[in-house]
Amino acid sequence: MSIRFRLLLSNLAMILVPIFFVVLSALLVALLFRGDIKELRNIYLPPEHYHHISEKDQLYIDLHKETLKNPEQFLNPTYLKEIDGQLNKAGNTSLVVRKGQNIVYLPAKLKGLDKEELPPFGLFGEVDPVEQINHQFISIKKLDFFFPDGSEGSLFFVTDASSFAKFVRSSFPILFIVLLLILIVTNGLLTYYVSRSIIRPIRRLQKAAEQIKEGNLNQPIPVKSKDEIGQLAQGFEEMRVRLKESIEKQLAYEENRKELIANISHDLKTPITTIKGYVEGIRDGVANSPEKIDRYIQTIHSKSIDLDHMIDELFLYSKLDLQRLPFHFENIQFDHYLQDFVEELRFDLEEKKVGISLNIEKNGDYLIIADREHLKRVITNIVDNSLKYIDKPAKELSFHLSTVDSYVLFKMTDNGPGIEEEKLPMIFDRFYRVDMARGTEKGGSGLGLSIARRIIEEHHGSIWAESQKGQGTKILFTLRKAGEDN
Repeated sequence: MSIRFRLLLSNLAMILVPIFFVVLSALLVALLFRGDIKELRNIYLPPEHYHHISEKDQLYIDLHKETLKNPEQFLNPTYLKEIDGQLNKAGNTSLVVRKGQNIVYLPAKLKGLDKEELPPFGLFGEVDPVEQINHQFISIKKLDFFFPDGSEGSLFFVTDASSFAKFVRSSFPILFIVLLLILIVTNGLLTYYVSRSIIRPIRRLQKAAEQIKEGNLNQPIPVKSKDEIGQLAQGFEEMRVRLKESIEKQLAYEENRKELIANISHDLKTPITTIKGYVEGIRDGVANSPEKIDRYIQTIHSKSIDLDHMIDELFLYSKLDLQRLPFHFENIQFDHYLQDFVEELRFDLEEKKVGISLNIEKNGDYLIIADREHLKRVITNIVDNSLKYIDKPAKELSFHLSTVDSYVLFKMTDNGPGIEEEKLPMIFDRFYRVDMARGTEKGGSGLGLSIARRIIEEHHGSIWAESQKGQGTKILFTLRKAGEDN
């Protein structure tokens, strides 16, 4: 339930609950004092409003007819006393007769009634409200007529309303206090309920915000409702999780940065130390013959090339890591592309007597979308890594190309020493070398396969290795065919 709807229900309840109790109180009054109310109804409403005419109403009608036919009867005390008795019996009503300004008949129980307190002749509306006369609450109904001599006459039907008036006078303060208490209790309970349902979650959010401010991101924020505050708590929880992941990722990046600096320092130090040693040998005269000097210079040159290559690899990896390396994707027939690469590779490795074979399965669709230069670097890094670790005199590389569903599958197999199964997942990590003791001696930056993996991932492909110790290594990667959805 939303807070807006909850507040709406609360406000409606604060309006409807008092109304309900007022109506209920009125119904109780009607049930408890239906006799008095009936009397008042008979007094205040004319008989034609009812389908059933009571005895007193019928008496009123008969008296009205009598004022028209025999008005002189209302000067007869015996007749008036008889009529007064009938009225008392029918509804606790007394008869008062006035002629002109004089009272011609007044019952004994109304001796305190002053003629000045009676409504004048011809006043519009036959009914006076309940009023107090001589400490007695009465209600008066008036019927005007003319006597035979032309003088004004009035019949007053005086009904005792003391019981009802007494109840109203004594019960109204109680009803008012009860209604006030109901309003206070209803308002208090609803305010407490609504406030608790809003303030408690806000306090939990406040504590969670304090925890986050203090750096504690391990305490989950409970979401116990689906209203606006629950949605806010859910947002806080998602923020906490993402902030925690961001900090953990930042710490991981920092750790990787430290590791990268340490590895770079180690890998750069080896060729620099070698160059420095040979330069000092030439300067100190250790190289004391032309042949030795030439060999020192050749070594310095070779190490300089390795150092330059290592710096290039580091620079390329950094741009890949920061996603700042531009890619120029285009449609490429990968089978033709691989044939050209292998032919070029045979020419480059001709002097090293490396056996190279290529097998492309027929009837395959090898059209891909890729960056030519970066794809060449991937295959080159794979080849260089294999040639670096093959320990046999006759080195062999075998290339195989096929299709699997919507992918093109590249596989290169060498006849090297193989890799232990538990080390296979790590060969694509940066600076990882299977043979750590001889890694730097074999040259390279330790980033070749890591760069290959990053480039393949940028092509939305996958790369992995398969190998067994002593049985060579297979490096495989897949690229999605052109026209297939990523």
